[in-house]
Amino acid sequence: MAADLLARVLAAQAPRRGRRHIPHPSRWGRYSPNRNRGVRGDRRNRRRCRLMSRLRLVLALCVGALVVGGCLPAPATEQARQIADLYRIFGAGSIVVAGIVWGAATVALVRSRRRDDSLPRQVAGNLLLEGLWTAIPLVTVLVLFGLTLATLSSVDARQPGGVALNVTAFRWGWTFSYPDGGVAVSGVAGGSPEVVVPVGEPIHVTLSSPDVNHAFFVPRFLFKRDAIPGRATTFDFRVDQAGSYPGACAEYCGVFHANMTFSVRAVSRAEFDAWLAANRGSAPPSPSPSP
Repeated sequence: MAADLLARVLAAQAPRRGRRHIPHPSRWGRYSPNRNRGVRGDRRNRRRCRLMSRLRLVLALCVGALVVGGCLPAPATEQARQIADLYRIFGAGSIVVAGIVWGAATVALVRSRRRDDSLPRQVAGNLLLEGLWTAIPLVTVLVLFGLTLATLSSVDARQPGGVALNVTAFRWGWTFSYPDGGVAVSGVAGGSPEVVVPVGEPIHVTLSSPDVNHAFFVPRFLFKRDAIPGRATTFDFRVDQAGSYPGACAEYCGVFHANMTFSVRAVSRAEFDAWLAANRGSAPPSPSPSP
């Protein structure tokens, strides 16, 4: 009898199934079943907002770095313009391909996020689709490869006429000599030599090094060519705008590598002839390999 009464009392005090048990009010205030849930939701929202703000900042920095990194200096030579045009074609193609891939991925994510677990329509074995996504990348690569070969052939082509210029890179300086003009200009680390060329005429460069690898690099020429010991490297450039263009060695060659600077000054033909006449007979000592 007592056991039956105790069971009835416990059953009456237990919370009914399907209803939330609400404790009695206390000195901390009346209990609300949604209060903790709202606090947790607010915290999640704040964390999500902070995360999205950081993601937007990172995305903006990445886009800014991409834009700044893709800005080439203004081309100063005919060869540089051809190289810049090739870079622009590659950049435009990359943007188109990235837009297609990212766009397709975004559409797939948005359209599929609320679907059930059933399998979507399968396209395996669809010859048309498989042919398209095989042919499009293949044609794209072949077109870019052909444009690259054409640009390289044009940049490396030997042009008639012009001025011969022998360039010797050594640790840690440069010697520029004009075999047809009897003039040589040299500079060592800390003394940047200036080579003078006529505007609008091809310059035939023969580049060499007596010691270690160096590199002839002028940023506005968009061109770098290595100077390798025991090997003569030839190339041409034609400056179309008068002005001074700084250059440097772009191949690490030792302690004073950073001081291996020079400049190319492009002037009119009359100024160039006057400069040759004023400096004819100058012949600096030939460089010797430095330890």
